[in-house]
Parts: sequence; structure tokens; C-alpha cells
Amino acid sequence: MFNKLSIRFKLVVLLGASAAIALLISSALTLYSTYVTEKAEALRGLKQLGEVSSENLRAALAFRDAGSAQRILSPLHANPQIVAAFIEDEEGQAFSCYFAPGLSEEKCEQTRQAARATLGAVQKRNNGVELATFRHLYVMQPIMFEGTPIGTLSIVSDTSAIRVKLTRYIKSQLMISVGTMVILILISIPLEELFTRPIFALLTAMREVSRTKNYAVNVQLTRQDEFMDLCQGFNTMLAEIRERDEKLSTLATTDALTGLANRRHALEKMEEMLARARRKHEPLGVIMLDVDFFKHINDTLGHPVGDTVLREIARALSGSAREYDLVARIGGEEFLILCDNADQETTRAVAERIRARFEDSVIDYGDAQQVRVTVSLGVCSEVPYELTVEQLLKAADAALYQAKESGRNRVEMGRVL
Repeated sequence: MFNKLSIRFKLVVLLGASAAIALLISSALTLYSTYVTEKAEALRGLKQLGEVSSENLRAALAFRDAGSAQRILSPLHANPQIVAAFIEDEEGQAFSCYFAPGLSEEKCEQTRQAARATLGAVQKRNNGVELATFRHLYVMQPIMFEGTPIGTLSIVSDTSAIRVKLTRYIKSQLMISVGTMVILILISIPLEELFTRPIFALLTAMREVSRTKNYAVNVQLTRQDEFMDLCQGFNTMLAEIRERDEKLSTLATTDALTGLANRRHALEKMEEMLARARRKHEPLGVIMLDVDFFKHINDTLGHPVGDTVLREIARALSGSAREYDLVARIGGEEFLILCDNADQETTRAVAERIRARFEDSVIDYGDAQQVRVTVSLGVCSEVPYELTVEQLLKAADAALYQAKESGRNRVEMGRVL
């Protein structure tokens, strides 16, 4: 389930979880430190009270004056945390005791027995004992007379004050943690956006390229980190794909020898021009050109010279046609010129300009060698209301055949029958 969530949500959760864990660990350590400090402080205070009281109880216990011992212990009621205090002689017999107000006699005895059991396990009569449990603090202080222990004073205090303080601390820490988490989440949202912006920029670009096949898309970033390297790599990849596609497109639409449009591309463009002419009710001019006696040039001068002638013819055609006309090589020595929005007079004028250019020029083919060539042209111009590409090409081809039959080096007009 988590794997299906957005990376933005995952980052917010990650930041929030990290902050929560850090706060939890920090709070737990602080809580433990506070508990240890408060416990040590309470034990120290209780021990000091036991030391003072044991000094005062020395005479009362030595002379077996239980009343005096009771009076010495009675001020303990001023400390509400003290649950009980017991004086025992050196045989471990109860001599005097103090219990907090409100405790029943049965409860008092249970407390005394529990204290004896707890302290007895670690009793050190000459040095005293300090012990803490979750609910009680215990101090056993020896009562000395002339360097000899004559009894012990045991004081039991509850830890309610420590627990209350810890409870307050937990509540305050919880409130602080919640507030901190809210602030961290609010901060993590813009941080997440800052971190994921390059990723989503790349993702958007990838989707755009996938949808439109437009490899001119570029991802622009001003960051100077690994994301910049990633974006530059992505842009470089798109540029290489674009260059590859342009080369493939050129190979697919261009004649390798002359650099003109090839037959397939010319027919595709003719379909588009035909549709536009039909929509605008404009004429479309078609010129088909054939090099006169080209086979003789190949046979006598060689194919390299023939290729040179074809390249020069292609260059001349590109220079003689209008800039918005399409010039293509559709066969060995056959060329096609498509004249957009050209009536019969305009199309014939273009064809005559082409014919005259070749009639009045020669082609150099190396070592100061020259060859003179002429061309025959068939012309057709129609407003193609219901005409097809095949009909127009057939009419132009018929006119070209007529030009060659009539002596070559001429232009003949054709009509769609």
C-alpha cells in the first residue's frame, strides 16, 4: 500500500516519522534523566532527615524512653510524603514508630513488615541503606551510641510527588511534541516540494515526450546538485534522440544522391497540397521533367558523370522553382516539381524557365570536361475539385511523353481527361 503512494506523501511521512522518533527518544531520555535526578534528590533529603533524627533518638533508645522517641518522630507529619518511620532496637524488636495520619493500624503494620522485608535484604547496620522502588523510598539509618549500633531508624516515603512531577512533565512534553510535529510537518511541505520539484519536472517532461513524441522538450533547472546532472543527462538523451530522428526522417524523405525530396515524400506532400488546393479552390501545378538522352551520358561518360549531372540538375531545379514549390526526384533521371496555387500560365512559365536554363548552360564534370544536357517537361495545372494525385501525375506524364516524342528540349501542356 505504501509503495503506491505519491513520493511527496512518502517524503512527508518520512520526515514526520523521523521527527517523531527523534522526539520520542529525546523525551524518553529526558524523562529517565528527570526521574533519576528527582529520585536521587528525594533519597538525599530523606537520608539527611534520617541522620538528624538518628542523632536525636540516640539517648531515647539508650535509656529505653519510648515517649521521647515518639515525640522526636512526631514532627515528621510536616512532610506529607513520609508514610512511616520505625525505631528498632539492636535485636530488631520494635521500639517506637510513626505513621502518616489516616493510615489504619492494619495498614501501618503491613507497611512496617514490607519495609523490614525490603530493607532487610540489603541491610547494612553500620552504614545505613538507601533504596527506591517505583512507589516508595526507603532509608535505614543506624542509631549509634559510643560507636556501637544500638538500633536502627527506618523511614518510608512515597514517590507521589515525583510521579506527579513526571506526569506533568509527560503532559507538557506531549504538548511540546505535538506542537513540534505540526511545525515540522508545515516545514516539511515546502521542503518536500523543493526536493521533488526536479523529479516532477522530469516526470512531466517524460509524459509530454511520451504523449506528443516531441523530443524538443527540455527540462530547465537552476540547481547545482545531482538533480542538475540528471536533468542534463535527460536533455542530452532527448537531443540525441531528436538528432537520430531527424537523420532517420531525412533518410526516409530525401533522395540520397541529390538531396531533393524522394518519391514517397513527394507523393505525401502532393496529397496535402491537393487537399489544400481543393479546400481553397486554387489550381495545383504539376511539372514532370526527364533528362534528355541520359542513358547515353551514362553509357559513354560513366555513371560518376551521370551522378554529377543529376546533382547539378537538382541544384538548378531548386534555384529555378519558386521557394514554396516542391522539387523531388522520383526516378532515375525523372524529377517532379509541384507548384502550389499555380494556374496553367504560371506553371508553364516555371517549366519554360527551367528548360531555358539547361539549354543555355553546360555542366562541368572534372578535368575541365563539360557536358551539355537538355530536359523535356510535361505540365498539368488544374483546380482539383474531384481529381486525385494519380490523375494529375498521369496527365503530366502524358504531356512529358508528348514533349519527348516531339523532339525533346520542349514543354508540353497536358489535361486531365
